[in-house]
Amino acid sequence: MRLILSYSILICCLSGFFWAVFDLTRKLSLKYIDSKILLLLFTFVQIIIFFIWCLEDTFYVNISSYLIPGIVLIILGIFSALLFLKSIKESDLSLTIPLLSFSPLFSSLFSFIFLDEELSKTQYFGVFSIIFGTLSLYSNAFNITQIFKSVIHITRNQSAKLMLLVALCWSVTPVLDKMCLKHSSINVHGFIQAFATFLILFLISMKQLLILQKLKTKHLNLIFFTVTIGTLATITQFYAILFNFVPIMESIKRAIGQFSAILFGSLFFDENFSLQKIIGIIFISSGVFIII
Repeated sequence: MRLILSYSILICCLSGFFWAVFDLTRKLSLKYIDSKILLLLFTFVQIIIFFIWCLEDTFYVNISSYLIPGIVLIILGIFSALLFLKSIKESDLSLTIPLLSFSPLFSSLFSFIFLDEELSKTQYFGVFSIIFGTLSLYSNAFNITQIFKSVIHITRNQSAKLMLLVALCWSVTPVLDKMCLKHSSINVHGFIQAFATFLILFLISMKQLLILQKLKTKHLNLIFFTVTIGTLATITQFYAILFNFVPIMESIKRAIGQFSAILFGSLFFDENFSLQKIIGIIFISSGVFIII
């Protein structure tokens, strides 16, 4: 039992690491390519990988039960992904990614409603600790007044509001994924989602594909690395939600994302590394420890 628990947490951590690197490379890639094209390429690589997986392994899908949550997931996925890319392109990585820590709270609510999964009171305290840590990251100084003022800062910042909306959407998507995976195998679920997303994006961005011909090789390599990392993140997340409650998986993934956003923001984009950000990280990591 302990071995199974350790394995399930390890899968969550691995997924969180891939998503963190994906955040970094997406922001770097958006200097050279439109967000819709980046998302289109990402889904194209996913189609190839999931199609090969379907050929090499068994798969199943109950279309009648899969259809409604599957369609909602496709629409929500495209909408939230484009909002996310717009947000990280226009603002600091260390000030947008932390807002995704609100998703565990949303996930707890939605997983309780749709999946009958309920955390203990102690685990919910951990979720709120993560949220408090996020507010600390956004404050100008670590005191109660500035902590509360950080809410005002967030509501006045366009990129911050977009990322909060993304957090809401992404708290629902793992729940929808889990609903879909009750009626399909991982490989065919991934293929359906990627193929449908690709078709929609292709129809709305065909003319913009020509820009790929003008990119330098090093930029194309960066974009290829980005979509590959993103695919690995998606696959590992599918496995993570099969072995864990959705709120726990989301909390671990977001905590790793917080650490990485601060670190990558400082290393790659010269973003400020302040005391309140460090304190915020402590609260976030404490919250994850409590949840686990």
